[in-house]
Amino acid sequence: MNALVSAYACNPQFGGEDGFGFNWAWQTARQGHRVWCLTTPCGRAGIEAFMAQHSPELSPNQMQFIFVTVPAWVEFLQRWQFGVYLHYMVWQYQAWRVARQLSQSVAFDYVHHATYGSLQMGSWLWRLGKPLVFGPVGGAQQAPAAFRRFIPDWFKTETLRNAIGWLLLTFDPNVRQTLRHATLVLATNSETAALARRMGARRVELFLDSGLPDAFFPEIFPVRSPRPVLHLLWLGRLFPRKALFLVLEALSKVDKQVPFHLTIIGDGPLRPLLPAYLARYGLQDRVTWRGGVPWQEVRAAYLSHDVFLFGSLRDSFASQFLEAMATGLPIITLDHQGAHDFIPPTAAVKVPLSTPAATALGLAQAVEYFYQNPTARWAAGRAGFAFATTQTWALRTQRLLSLLQPLLPLPLALAPRSASPPLHASPQPVRA
Repeated sequence: MNALVSAYACNPQFGGEDGFGFNWAWQTARQGHRVWCLTTPCGRAGIEAFMAQHSPELSPNQMQFIFVTVPAWVEFLQRWQFGVYLHYMVWQYQAWRVARQLSQSVAFDYVHHATYGSLQMGSWLWRLGKPLVFGPVGGAQQAPAAFRRFIPDWFKTETLRNAIGWLLLTFDPNVRQTLRHATLVLATNSETAALARRMGARRVELFLDSGLPDAFFPEIFPVRSPRPVLHLLWLGRLFPRKALFLVLEALSKVDKQVPFHLTIIGDGPLRPLLPAYLARYGLQDRVTWRGGVPWQEVRAAYLSHDVFLFGSLRDSFASQFLEAMATGLPIITLDHQGAHDFIPPTAAVKVPLSTPAATALGLAQAVEYFYQNPTARWAAGRAGFAFATTQTWALRTQRLLSLLQPLLPLPLALAPRSASPPLHASPQPVRA
C-alpha cells in the first residue's frame, strides 16, 4: 500500500509534535507499507541521522522524505507569532502542490495529515481526492473562565486564542471542507470530537496523539516502597495554561500532618513568578524547582517519585501522562479534556472542575489519600502501566490502519510486523 503522510513537524530527535509526525511516518513504513512523507527542512538533520542508522530495516525506497520549502519572506516573518501561523498555512499550500504533482506518478491508497494536530487549521490535502486521515487533532478544548486567576495574562493566552480559533472555524472554508471530505477524523478529546461532528465529519474516533517507543518501558514493573515523605512530581513547560499555580494552591491546603515534597521540572515564561508564588503559599521548603534537565534525568525522576501531579487547564492530552504511566506512577489530575477521556479511572484520582476552591481542595485531598494508602498507589500505578503498554507507536499505527481498512475503496492488506525498533534518539524532557 502507498501512503502519503503530511508531517509539518517531523524530527525523531524531539518529542511533542515533531516526534508524533516522525513516528506516524516511520511506523507506517514498519508495518510494511510504502511511505512518502512531506515535511519542512527544519528536521532534516535529525531525520537523515536516524535513517542512516535504521534504513536497512526497511526495503529499498520504502520510505521517502520530501522537504517542502516556503518563500524566503515567509521564513523571515516566522520570527513573530503571526508569522508562525502564516508559515504553516503557506507550507500547507506548497505541500499540496507537491503532493498533487507526486500523485500523478504514484497511486496513493490514502493520505494522512499527521501534524500539526490542529482542527482549526485544517488540511489542504483533501483536494487530492484520496481517502484522508485527519489527525489526531485537538483544538476545541478551552480553559474554564472561572479559573482565570491561575492563568496569568489570560487575555493574550486564552481570549485571543479562542477568538482566532473562532475566526478560522467561521471564515476559513478549508476547515469545514477538510472535515467533510476526511474519511477518518481522529480527535484527541471529546470536545474536539463533538466539534468535528457538528462541522460535518462523517467518521470520528477518539485517538491519543501521544505514543511511546517499545524501549521506553522498564524491563519489569517498578515497585516503589513506602517512604516517610510522599514525593510528588510536576513536569511540563511553565506556560500559563499548565496551571502550576493551581497545584501550588492545592498543596497549601494539604493537611499539615502529611509530609510531602514536590519536584518541579521544566522552564518557561512563568519562571520569574515562581518564587513569589511559593512564598505566598508557604511552600518554599516543600518544593524544589529543577528547571529544564536532560532526558536521562527526567526518566530518573519518573522512577524516583511516588505520584505524578499535573493539572493543566487546557490540553488536548499531555504526553507526560503516558510517560508517567509507563513508569508505574499513579496520577493526580483534573477530570476534563484528554485526561478525562483517556486516563483509566483506576490509574488516577481525577478531580472535577467545579469552583477553584473546591477543585484545589479536591487535589489536596487526593494527595492525602495517596499518602495514607500506599496500596492504592501501587494499584493505580499498575493500572496505568497496563494502559501505557497498549499505546506503543507500533500498536497505535496498527489500530489506525485497522480503523481505516473498512473505509477504503479496496481491501487494505495489513502487514504482520508488530515490533518497532528502539528509538535511540531521546525525546525532549518537557512537552508543550
